[in-house]
Amino acid sequence: MQIRKLVIAVIILVLLGGSALAREPIYLTLAEAEQMAMENSVSLRISRLALDEAQFNYRQADAAMIMRPSPVMLLQAQAGLDIAKQNHLMAQDQLRLTVQTDFYNVLKMQNVVQIAQEGLESAKRHEDIAVKQYDVGTATRLDVIKATRSVLNAQASLSQARHGLELSQMKFRQNLGVSLDAPIFAKSVPLKIEPVEIDLEEDITFALANRDEIKQLNVAVEVARKNVELAENDYTPVLQLEQAKINLAKMEAQLEQVKELLVLDIRQNYSAIIDARERITVHQKGIEEAEEMIRLSELSYEASMITSNDLADAQMAVLSAKNEFVAAVFDYRLSLANYYNAVTRALR
Repeated sequence: MQIRKLVIAVIILVLLGGSALAREPIYLTLAEAEQMAMENSVSLRISRLALDEAQFNYRQADAAMIMRPSPVMLLQAQAGLDIAKQNHLMAQDQLRLTVQTDFYNVLKMQNVVQIAQEGLESAKRHEDIAVKQYDVGTATRLDVIKATRSVLNAQASLSQARHGLELSQMKFRQNLGVSLDAPIFAKSVPLKIEPVEIDLEEDITFALANRDEIKQLNVAVEVARKNVELAENDYTPVLQLEQAKINLAKMEAQLEQVKELLVLDIRQNYSAIIDARERITVHQKGIEEAEEMIRLSELSYEASMITSNDLADAQMAVLSAKNEFVAAVFDYRLSLANYYNAVTRALR
């Protein structure tokens, strides 16, 4: 961990120092990207300052107990401190999830660009075939026009994919806390998935006990319950006691609602994992089928056995199959990231 922090610190210093080395590409693993974001995040710094403020307020309330004993004031200060701690942890979790999402979106777009490049090369091959066939009289001028249009469409798709990649990289860098044009990139990961065993019910139970917002609301409920206890005496006005009971009921209802929403979120993320995993298997076979179809179609087209439209359909099928496979792989990774964030477990 110390070595990793040192590496991140060196990267930041090089980038901020404007050294010539700063133009050398730097490829970060997901863990390194998360660490860099934690070091640079403004939102995290703000939550840290809020925590410092809450700690100061608690010390003030504790010191005031000597001159003006007030259990309620100290309890409120303690609650404020606990909430600030939970908010800081929640900010860390949210930043980590954001970086994971950005990281995988960059890698997804890199693969989309690669597929679009393959599509352009394929379209150019088909155009060459069409031109040669036209020259020997086995293809029409319309076939050449269609092939040329396919090349132009492929070029437009590649340009669009590159633009999407550029935007995803800028967002990734923004959340790392570096300049948008910094030479920092996500390090590629294999386009495969490792099966992950998930115990849904166990994870739900764990999340209900450990999610920061649940802990936060538990603290609020305890404060409200303490206020009711303190108000239940012969000296507190009846209306004040009634208000304290209403506040307690509101906090308990809110806690129940948040728990229900959390369980729903976890189950939805789990379903997304299963769905993406099943789509990966289907699209893997789809690629095999589409690649064999394009191979046969190219041979048939060269032999003037099929039309240019048939060849274009085969070309679109293989590109579509590859894009669907890439989408499924990264949907799976993002679903896992969202699931583990929901159940407060580290991404495996």
